[in-house]
Parts: sequence; C-alpha cells; structure tokens
Amino acid sequence: MINIGIIGLGTVAQLMHLPLLSSLYDTFHITAVCDISPSLTEYIAGEYSAKAYGTPEELVCDPDVDAVFVLSPDQYHADYGILAMNAGKHVFIEKPVALCPQDLERLIAAEKANPGVICMVGYMRRYANGFLKCKELLQNDARPIEYVRLRDIILEGDFFIGQTKQPFMAHDIPAEKLEESRARRYEQVGKALGENCTDQQRISYVMLTGLGCHTLAAARELFGNPVEIKSVAVDGEHVIAVFQYDGFLGVYEIINDQDIVQFDAAIEIYQHSRRMRVKYETPYLRYQPHSFEVIESTKTDTQTTVYGPDYHDAFENELHVFAECIATGTKPKSTLEDSMTDLKFFKEIIDRIA
Repeated sequence: MINIGIIGLGTVAQLMHLPLLSSLYDTFHITAVCDISPSLTEYIAGEYSAKAYGTPEELVCDPDVDAVFVLSPDQYHADYGILAMNAGKHVFIEKPVALCPQDLERLIAAEKANPGVICMVGYMRRYANGFLKCKELLQNDARPIEYVRLRDIILEGDFFIGQTKQPFMAHDIPAEKLEESRARRYEQVGKALGENCTDQQRISYVMLTGLGCHTLAAARELFGNPVEIKSVAVDGEHVIAVFQYDGFLGVYEIINDQDIVQFDAAIEIYQHSRRMRVKYETPYLRYQPHSFEVIESTKTDTQTTVYGPDYHDAFENELHVFAECIATGTKPKSTLEDSMTDLKFFKEIIDRIA
C-alpha cells in the first residue's frame, strides 16, 4: 500500500486524481491533503478521510506519507517537488513539470541528490492504450512515415464540468496570495523566454506548456522531435506550426476555442498505404470510450480496423505505472530529463514568433 499526500486540490485533483486514487484502494491510500485554501483542504480531507495540512512543508514531513502528488499551479511545481524529494518521498508532478528550464534543473538536481526516490511527470496521454498500440504497430512495420497531423482543437473544461460533476470552489484565498501566484507565473515565463518577450509569445508559450506538451511529447515518443521548425503562425490562443521531421513533414494545430463544443485532439500518421489515428477525449469526463483507428489500402481494397472501444482511463494507467516504478525501483518513461526536451523545443517554437 502506498500512502499518498496531495498538494493542490483544484479541479484536476478533484475530477481526475482523487477519485482514481480512491478507486485503486488495493494500491493507494489518500493519507494527507493540502491546499492554499483552508476551506478546500478541510472539505477534501473530510471527503477522503485524510489528514488536513495547512502547508506543503507540514505535509511532506508526515512520516505516514510515502509519495506526494504535486497538483498545484504550475509555478509552484518545482518548489513542492523539491520539498517532497528532500523529505525522502516519491513524487508525481502534473504536467507541465515546470514553466522554465531553470526550475526544472533545480528539480533534476534534487532527484540526483535523493537517488532512492521515484519522480514521474504526468503525461497521461502517453499511457493511453490507443497510443501504446500505435507505438507497437509503428515499431513492427518498416513502412516509412510520409506525413503526420497533430492537433489540439478544443473547448476547455467548464462546458463539460457544468453538466457533470462540479468541483468544490474555494473562495477564501487571500487576494495577496493570488497576486503573488500571478506574479510568480509571469516571472517564470519571462525566465523561459527572456524578459523582452512579447505578450503573444507569452500566450503561445503558456498554450504549449499547458496543452501542447501532451501531443508534442507523445509525438516525440513515436517518431522523435523535428529536425527543423519550418514555420509558426499565431493569433491569440491559436498556434499552427509546420515541422520537418526526418523524411517527412508534420503540422501541429493548437486552438483553444470556447464558443464551439468540441474536443478534437488527435495524432494522425500517414504511411502511403496506411493511416493511423490516435483520438483523445476530454479528460474532464471519466471512463469515456477511446478508440484507435487503422486504415490500410491496396489497389483493389480498403480495410479499417478499430481497436476499442477501450474504457481504461489514461490517468489510471499512469497511476499503475507509478506504483510499479515505486515497487521495482525503476524510472518511468516520463522523467524530469524527458520533460526538459519539451521545454527546449517549446522555446524554439516561440523564437519563431515575430
């Protein structure tokens, strides 16, 4: 049994991690919780019969806690992850692991200083069964890739949450704490991009670290990073990039549109006589059916194979991997060093924005 302490109890914690950890009662036990909001901390502690702590420092010192989930706002991930590792706890950090390479380097140094701890970054799309099947087929087939289309054209979570499960909303966070949080986020993005970066570059970078990291990290696992960024076009929360991979082109579209009900997140791979599509659904609804589609063609026939529907939750899949890594002492594929590759790539994309 792995006793879990959770820092940060907002929407992602309430709708994804807490219910799933609770349902895996043979493996995990929610032992301690902490949030900047006292009312939210007390509410979640009551819901899950956990100990309530007022600060992360207190939580990581609890001897009953084996592993800490860092689900706080991105700008605090590094500080809380380092706190937990220095206290000898295993750590799971939601993506993005950090907003700037400097903070990620601090995390990497803490992990090296505490070799007995497991640190995993929550790239849940890379643990989805459809994605894993796609990777398997690519590795077992010599057909070259000719083109890839990657996209995150989405409506954010409020629409789905409004019709399903409402999270507990805190209203007792001091105004000065909220302002400090905003200032810290602004500072860290500035560290990543340079103090002379434009507002548009900041918007696009936050889009890439918050949403784009899912798809671009998954694509990197399948066929590596591009060898060249051919072009980048931006308009507010819209980013369209053209990449030159080793032997083929790819297009990535990231569009956050709150006026159209949609969640069109996918990886499509074209191999002359075969097209594969990994489709992702909104993470704000649990246990949706996922599918992975393969279309193969000859001169006389076309065959479509659909793997699924599959009801395994990608968030749950990564929790099983985290538990296995703790039990065996092995590193997950989504390590801190792995995430550094993404931050450097995002900076290269942003540098192309005039």
